[in-house]
Amino acid sequence: MEKLKIYKIFGIIISVLSTLCVGAAIYFVYLLHKIETFYRIMGSVLLVLFLIVIVYSIIESIISRRKAKFFVSISFGIVLSLVAAATATVIGVVYSKLDRMSNTSDEIIYKTVLLSLEDKGAINEISGLKIGIVDNEEDYVQNVLPLEVIEKNELSKNNTISKISDAITLMNMFLNKELDAIFISPNYKEMFKKIDGYDENTSFVEITTYSKKYEKKEILDEDEIVEASEITKPFTILLLGVDSDDEIMDPNASFNGDTIMVIAVDPATLHVTMFSIPRDTYVTMGCGGNITKINAATWGGTYCMVKTVEKLTGIKMDYYVNINFKGVVDLVNALGGVTIDVPMDFCETDSHRWGGVSQICLTKGVKHLNGEQALAVARHRKTLPTGDFQRGQNQQVVVEGMFNSLKNIKSVTDFYNVLDTVSKNIETNMSTNEMLSLYNFMKEILVKSGDVKPNITKTYLTGYSLMDWTGYYDTYTFQYYRHSLNSIVNALKVNLGQATKAEIKKINFSINTPYEREIVGYDFTPEPYKVQMKDLQDLKLEVAKSWAESVGLVVTVKYNDCPCKPFYHNGYVLHQSIHKGTLLERVSNRLTLEVARLDDEACALELANQNNSSSTDPGDSNTDNTDNNQTTIPDNNTTPENSGTSNGGSETPDTDNNDNNNSGNENNTDGNN
Repeated sequence: MEKLKIYKIFGIIISVLSTLCVGAAIYFVYLLHKIETFYRIMGSVLLVLFLIVIVYSIIESIISRRKAKFFVSISFGIVLSLVAAATATVIGVVYSKLDRMSNTSDEIIYKTVLLSLEDKGAINEISGLKIGIVDNEEDYVQNVLPLEVIEKNELSKNNTISKISDAITLMNMFLNKELDAIFISPNYKEMFKKIDGYDENTSFVEITTYSKKYEKKEILDEDEIVEASEITKPFTILLLGVDSDDEIMDPNASFNGDTIMVIAVDPATLHVTMFSIPRDTYVTMGCGGNITKINAATWGGTYCMVKTVEKLTGIKMDYYVNINFKGVVDLVNALGGVTIDVPMDFCETDSHRWGGVSQICLTKGVKHLNGEQALAVARHRKTLPTGDFQRGQNQQVVVEGMFNSLKNIKSVTDFYNVLDTVSKNIETNMSTNEMLSLYNFMKEILVKSGDVKPNITKTYLTGYSLMDWTGYYDTYTFQYYRHSLNSIVNALKVNLGQATKAEIKKINFSINTPYEREIVGYDFTPEPYKVQMKDLQDLKLEVAKSWAESVGLVVTVKYNDCPCKPFYHNGYVLHQSIHKGTLLERVSNRLTLEVARLDDEACALELANQNNSSSTDPGDSNTDNTDNNQTTIPDNNTTPENSGTSNGGSETPDTDNNDNNNSGNENNTDGNN
């Protein structure tokens, strides 16, 4: 009787355990929504049938007191529990790793820091400081949150609040100590690396930090909020390469976007189109409307970059993917390496930016590369003939190599290694179910191995180089050719099914010419240069005003009564409010010209009298005849004192030697400087 009681207890435990394990397995199998639906249903049904049979057998063996049957049933129950538990565990791990990458929260958290170069005391103690914020009501980090901090702590009472046009100028003024403190992103060290003259040994003091949580619907337009759905139709991904030491990717943090790539994917045809956007491309920001380099959009967080790329291309970015550059190393290694054609001999720092014995050196030719080597190819630009443009092409080659290396995944262990690497170094707004819905796309690549490869269309954005005066120095910019961008955008739309590909009716080829795949957008047909501000100083007012009005500027003239000096002439321009070399499309169309006003004839007589009175005795020929009060007339290449002013009206040195770019009618025959 005592043994029967023990058998009953043991049978109940195994039955309950089997039921729980089977239930967990069915739940996790259900999470794999629409992945191998037939097999999922059949597997679930079989698990339930086995469970029913085993539980019934345990109960029946106890009632009939058949010891042998009882132990056989218990053994099958244990095996069923182990199989079900293993199934639930495997699926659960996969799902959790995918879920870790997904950022589908309905909330966005923004943070700002009040930064200074020396200790100014606590936030409630600071006084007499000039504090800078960015004059952009769409910038939550450098405008919206700072204004809340200023109001909450009444900083405007004892301090001066200066609104600066853009973040670059803000940081330059801060480093030049024209501002005592600024509000900036907590990731400010990465931002300062892009500022010329920044010393990485500079010490900063964080006076205070402030964060606030917003609903996405408060920040984003309705059409920008991605609703979780299955991916069955063509879609776009904005891939952003991020240099980050953080283990967790923060989509709201500022970072330097050195890799900006739009990828259009058609999961049905395995057709992929990739568009690398050079980081120095001058564009209109999607948040605020300023015109600046596109990589500056990442300073406003991922969503600012998404808006900016959408504004540039006119194509909605369905998803974004932030990938840590250092994670590329682990991912390529987990894939067993990548095979790519290295374009040239070069050396590059490793993933930690270390050179010397740690640097990566490669030779030209087809190579099978490990993670560090692949990252070196994707990063290197300094010795490339076309710099950032060729780097964009190399990044596309590395991504293509990673696609092709997916076929190397042959076991569950390989799959786990890849998934674990990806989950640690990628952050995306793609939901877990959306990632799972890509299963069939990946299956075509994995199962059919080398027989099926994605059909990848590469692109190349052409344009010309232009130096733009940004208030402190001339900065290099890339101005794209509109026709090149249009070709690339059309190719993306064709891939997405939003446009029809032009029919090719005639093909020219030669058996002696090796076949090369078309690179969309690779067209250097020149377009007129964008108009930059000319140096109008020392020109007659009529000439200066005529040119200014011809480029759409509204001219205001201010006359200055000038003393009689050799370099002052009545009616000639002394100063201009827009510095020469400034790209006119990004500044106000109002130009103020300060013009000299004096009597030329009277001054000529006065100067002649001054020269006569300062003449030395003819007999004293060995005496130094230099007059300390005499001013030498500058030659045509000399810029008069205070000849240039920044947009803020302060005096700035003239450093522009790029006069040949000042004409808006010149064509660039090279197209890629």
